[in-house]
Amino acid sequence: MEKIEAKQISETEFMVGNNRTSIIEGNIIYVIVNGEQTTELAILQKEVNLKLANLINGQISYLIDLNKAGKNSPDARNIWIEISNLEITKKVANFGIHPVARVLAAFVVRVSGKQNVRFFKTEEEALTWLLLK
Repeated sequence: MEKIEAKQISETEFMVGNNRTSIIEGNIIYVIVNGEQTTELAILQKEVNLKLANLINGQISYLIDLNKAGKNSPDARNIWIEISNLEITKKVANFGIHPVARVLAAFVVRVSGKQNVRFFKTEEEALTWLLLK
């Protein structure tokens, strides 16, 4: 099995496995998810997210592009839930997910009572929501 690595591209951008992660708009961490999200990858992704979060003053938000995402392992899903529950996390906007999966995910989020996580059709809709005060 190939070892997953985080490669720093610039001070504010990393490749985590096949995921591209960068800071945009000052306090938004933008993650382009590419392929299957294993537990090992999610752990490394969380480490990179926290490293980038340390470059941001105050709360952070996440813009997550799921257009090319594969399946998440159950542990990987739990790690993302953990990230969304951190005190420094203001909002998490996901986009690009299949319409049926988006409805199911939105239902799960509503049932959980999470107010800071939403699913959108497009990047523009997601970014607009993140930038609302």
